[in-house]
Amino acid sequence: MWARQCDKAYLSAIFTFDLPVLVQDALNLISSGVEVEIGGPAATAMPEYILRRTGLQPHIGLDERFEHVPGDDYQAVFTSRGCPRHCGFCLVQKLEGRRIIEYDDFPIPSGKNPFICDNNILATSWKHQTMVVDKLKGVKNLDLNSGFDDRIFIKNPEKYWRLYNELDIEAWRFAYDTPEQKDAINACARFLHSKGVNYRRIIVFCLLGFEGETLEEGIEKLTYLIEIGTSPYPMRYKPLDSVKKNYTPPGWDKGQLDRVFNWAGVPKIWRSTTWEEFTRK
Repeated sequence: MWARQCDKAYLSAIFTFDLPVLVQDALNLISSGVEVEIGGPAATAMPEYILRRTGLQPHIGLDERFEHVPGDDYQAVFTSRGCPRHCGFCLVQKLEGRRIIEYDDFPIPSGKNPFICDNNILATSWKHQTMVVDKLKGVKNLDLNSGFDDRIFIKNPEKYWRLYNELDIEAWRFAYDTPEQKDAINACARFLHSKGVNYRRIIVFCLLGFEGETLEEGIEKLTYLIEIGTSPYPMRYKPLDSVKKNYTPPGWDKGQLDRVFNWAGVPKIWRSTTWEEFTRK
């Protein structure tokens, strides 16, 4: 269909499990005489996969040709790019780099559930953060979707609370990816409780199955998040070079993962039922 409508096609995919479809689309277009370019997050993660199957070298990383395309109705926007962390499970260091790039010309997100997608907004300059908050004060139900880096937040929680509490944010989001973050997450939760924020609005992404983490260790992390008064958000670890949509980490099985998500992913269940009680049903 596209071949009848264009001379050139730009293809992109966010997730690596969509690459088989992207490759087939590219081959169909090429066979119809359409010029094709490929880029985006998934292509950055697995460029050799695309090159071997299409003969095309994809663009790796951000593409400045499209990074600042103006628009009037973006639901999700970036005010910055990059993250100084180098987490082994995360694509950001390869896609955006570890150096923080700040934008002051970002569009204001719109819609019923607008998003700010910065990968580590607390790693930006204080000047940038105050500018962002000033620009977004009128946005309702704002989702700072990638959340706050707990290791930065806890260094001066009162400072960050005063700033970001000026926004109408949906929730205070954090991540518990490695055991080293345990104390920082607890401190963040205690601080927010002292400000009257309850568990519903403290959401913690919890990575499961990374670096040989067992089912028991994953359950311990999720249970801990419940005990300290937060809402766990279980996340399945998936290698950056896998095209499997429902990847199962080594040492786990699909049935275990499904049960974990059916428990920890449903607040009305984990609020009233422990993992041990849930697995006995």
